Amino acid sequence: MMKINGFGKKMTAKQLRTKFERQDSCDETHFDELKESRKWREPPEKALRFENLIIQETNLTLEQIEESKKMLGDALQLCGIENEIASFMKRKFDAKYGGHWQCIVGRNFGSHLDPIQFIHFTVSKISVILFR
Repeated sequence: MMKINGFGKKMTAKQLRTKFERQDSCDETHFDELKESRKWREPPEKALRFENLIIQETNLTLEQIEESKKMLGDALQLCGIENEIASFMKRKFDAKYGGHWQCIVGRNFGSHLDPIQFIHFTVSKISVILFR
């Protein structure tokens, strides 16, 4: 949730985008600034070094672990923000292993899950939980 200038109603990025798309005098730089604020502060090559990958806990098979590492590496190279990484991982696992996989990516979150299958990664400053 975001606040505009600290005043008014809290709005999500999607709500802000919808609100400003309706205005004729909308400035495209606002959207760039909005998206830029959600990107990593450092370049992904520096901030998200794949060699810093730590598997916290998992109950996946070795094949699935290796595949998830590969997909996470691809996601880190192709995606710029956390929700893009989560969507990429979810879609790839749904396509490859079927079922309804879910993915949580972030720097600061709490969770209490009771999944059938899962893997919990930590890469530099972010955590990734892929589960179903």
